[in-house]
Amino acid sequence: MSEKKLFKENDDKDVTSLSELFDKAFEQFNNINKTDKPTNSVQIQSDIRRTMNMLEDATKLVSMVDMFSQNESFDEVATENIKYFLLPAFLGTLATKICNIDDRMHIVNVAEIYFVDFLKRVKAYGLTDIEVPEIKSEHEKEGVSEKVRTNAELITEMVNRRNTKLQRFKEQKELESRLEILQKSLSDPNIDDEVKREYFVTLIKLYVNLTIEELNSLAAEKPILEHMKNVGKTETLAQSSQKHISPLPPKLKPIIITRDEVQKKVFGIGYPSLPVLTVQEFYDQRVKEGDWPNPSHHQTTSKCLQDLANNQGKKDEEEDIKKEEMIETDNPEILKQLRAMDEYKDVHRRGWGNRANRS
Repeated sequence: MSEKKLFKENDDKDVTSLSELFDKAFEQFNNINKTDKPTNSVQIQSDIRRTMNMLEDATKLVSMVDMFSQNESFDEVATENIKYFLLPAFLGTLATKICNIDDRMHIVNVAEIYFVDFLKRVKAYGLTDIEVPEIKSEHEKEGVSEKVRTNAELITEMVNRRNTKLQRFKEQKELESRLEILQKSLSDPNIDDEVKREYFVTLIKLYVNLTIEELNSLAAEKPILEHMKNVGKTETLAQSSQKHISPLPPKLKPIIITRDEVQKKVFGIGYPSLPVLTVQEFYDQRVKEGDWPNPSHHQTTSKCLQDLANNQGKKDEEEDIKKEEMIETDNPEILKQLRAMDEYKDVHRRGWGNRANRS
């Protein structure tokens, strides 16, 4: 059976579990954004990691069922599937909230991959016409010489940037207001399909604006992180040796909506040192981390359990044979046990201990 056919047979089951998984992760995502607790607290950081794991699993399922295709228009996307466009936007947002790590630059790069992947996909489906920024690694930037601009060009750029920001801010407020109205209708069990569709389209457009703001913030943060990294290199060898050396945690890898290497090249911007994961790579990673069962161990485990059951059966059979031999040879110990059991049965008639309070 081909892989494609296998996925098609499991579509209904996958989509059902996927919807439940996304809705639960979406609820936790909103709780994280609304909480008054500090982002760097242990509880919030744990919630962020757990929610990201759920969203990564949802992304894997979306990729497995080939939910999005380059050959379809947005009108062809089912209403129930529109919400999955938001997966990379949510993952990027949560990635920016990860604290208490040494390599902040790595987190910034991961968040950029998620945000750009989100913008590329919604633009491919005609949900926005913005110009998706091209994110380049530091090595790529070093080989590009920046053009010297005049004061007039700088002023013009600043004015355009300010006007664009004001326009985006106004649009964001309108989207938030419309979203609040539509959200009240979601609790209605008889909600119209078009209302639900409009809600998620509005949410996607809102996150387009938020994503652009996040990318601008990350772009401004990068030079600061690079400067801090260069300053850290000036430490003396003696200072470095005095630091407590602890094992580094595994680095975060972005999981984008793609099944194979071909799709990864189309949708994932990637970095030479920061690859995105395909479905198979993601599955292998989960198995290695122990979150999912290893199918190769299932058969071995079943065989071990069967052997254990067979051994137990043989042991019980040997005990019965030994007991019969002791009875035939009138073993004093076994005769004493049998007489004691007969006396017990004479005193305790069958059923006396199960009268259920009846007189």
